[in-house]
Amino acid sequence: MKKNQEFELEITDISDQGFGIGHYQGMTIFVSNLLPKEKALVRVIKVEKTYAIARVMKLIKQSDERVQPLCDQAGRCGGCAFMHLNYPSQLAYKHKQLMDLFNKVSAKIEVLPILAMEDPYYYRNKAQFPIGVQNGQVVGGFYKARTNQIVPIQECKIQSQEINDIYHWVLNHLSLQQAENLRHLFIRHSKKTGNLQVVFIGQKNIDLQAITVDLVDQFPSIQSVIFNENKRADNVILGDQYQVLYGSDCIIEQCLNLEIQLHFKSFFQVNPDQMEVLYSNALSLANLEKTDHVIELYSGTGTIGLLAAKQAGHVIGVEIVEDAVKNAKDNQKRNGIENAEFICMDATKFAHQNQNQADVVFVDPPRKGMTKQGIEDICALNPKRIVYVSCNPRTLARDLKEFYGRGYTCPTIQPVDMFPHTTGVESIALLKHQ
Repeated sequence: MKKNQEFELEITDISDQGFGIGHYQGMTIFVSNLLPKEKALVRVIKVEKTYAIARVMKLIKQSDERVQPLCDQAGRCGGCAFMHLNYPSQLAYKHKQLMDLFNKVSAKIEVLPILAMEDPYYYRNKAQFPIGVQNGQVVGGFYKARTNQIVPIQECKIQSQEINDIYHWVLNHLSLQQAENLRHLFIRHSKKTGNLQVVFIGQKNIDLQAITVDLVDQFPSIQSVIFNENKRADNVILGDQYQVLYGSDCIIEQCLNLEIQLHFKSFFQVNPDQMEVLYSNALSLANLEKTDHVIELYSGTGTIGLLAAKQAGHVIGVEIVEDAVKNAKDNQKRNGIENAEFICMDATKFAHQNQNQADVVFVDPPRKGMTKQGIEDICALNPKRIVYVSCNPRTLARDLKEFYGRGYTCPTIQPVDMFPHTTGVESIALLKHQ
C-alpha cells in the first residue's frame, strides 16, 4: 500500500478515537468522518507497518445514523469527533466499546447503560481558546487535531452561550499587538451562580487593563479577570505567575448544594449538569453509612470528600498540592462541614502512616490513571470499598487488573456521558474486597 493510493472502502467498526475502521488487502484502514455500514472512495495519507490512515474523497453509501453536524467546523478543530453521528448512536458505540474493554478484565463486570444528557449542546463551563494572528487578522478557535494550527471558529456548540459571547467580544476587541503576545483565552462560567471568569494567558500584558474595563462593563456577571504569564516553550497552558486585573482569582461554583470557591488553576468537572449525575452515582455506589471512615486520595479542592461528609462519619482528604488543600479547607468552612479534614501530604507517606482502616476510598485520577505505587497505597489503607472515578476507560481497565491481583473485584461500572459529541466518557468503578 502506498501514500495517495485511492480505493473504495466499507467501514465495519468505529475506534475509540472516532475513526471509521475498514480493511483493504489485509491492512486495517482508519478514516475520520466515516461510520459503520458506510462506503466511500478514500485516499491514503499515511502508511504504517500494520495499518494506514486515509481521507474521504467521496461518500458512496451513507449510514442511517449519520446527521448533519450543527457545527460548521466539525471534523476540523480536533474536538467533536462524533458530531456527525446521532446522539443515541454515540451512546451505543461508547457502551459497546466499554463492554468490550472491561470484558477483557473480567466477564463478571456489569457495565450499566450510559447516563445520557437531556440536551447535549452548549454544556461546557470552561474553554481554553488558542489566540493568534493569521494573515494580519486576530484569530481564535481550537487546534486542528495533532497540530498547533488554529482552526478559526465563531462559536463552539458545546461551550456555554455565555462563554461564546465573551470569546466573540474579546476576539473583536483585541489589537494585533495584544493577540501576538497572547497564547490562550481561558473562560469559565458557573451555570448555577452566573459567575464568570476570564484569564488572558500569554507572554506579555499589553494594555489588558483597558480592555478589562470595557469587558466587565459589557458583561457585569464577570467576577474575575486575570493575566497569567506563560513564556514556556511547551504545550502547558497555564504559567506560574499571574496578576489579578479585576475582582479576585476565584469564582463561586455550586455542586449538589455545595458551594465551591474555585481558583482559576483548580480542577473542576467541565459539564456541570452531568457532574451532579456523576457525583450522585459515585456516592450511591459507595453506599455510605454514618459510621463510615472515608478517605479521598488526590483530593484536589475536596469536592467529592465534602459531598461524602454529608453521608459518612468522617472524611480525610489527602493532596500534595498546598494551594489545593488550602482551597479545600476554605470550602469546608464555607459549607459548615465539621466531620472532614484535608491534609497536605504525599499519598504514599499518608497510606503507610495511617492508623485507621478506611471503609471507603474515593479516587479520581487524571487521564494517565493510577501508578502501581498509587494502587499499592490504596490497598495499604485496606478499604472495604473503593470508588474509582475515571475519565479514561483504557487506564481504568489497566488499573482494575492491578486491583484484581490484590484481592479486589469490580462488580459494577456506571458510565456517565460527560462529553457528548466527543469520544470521551466518564466511568465510575465500584471495587470490593473479596
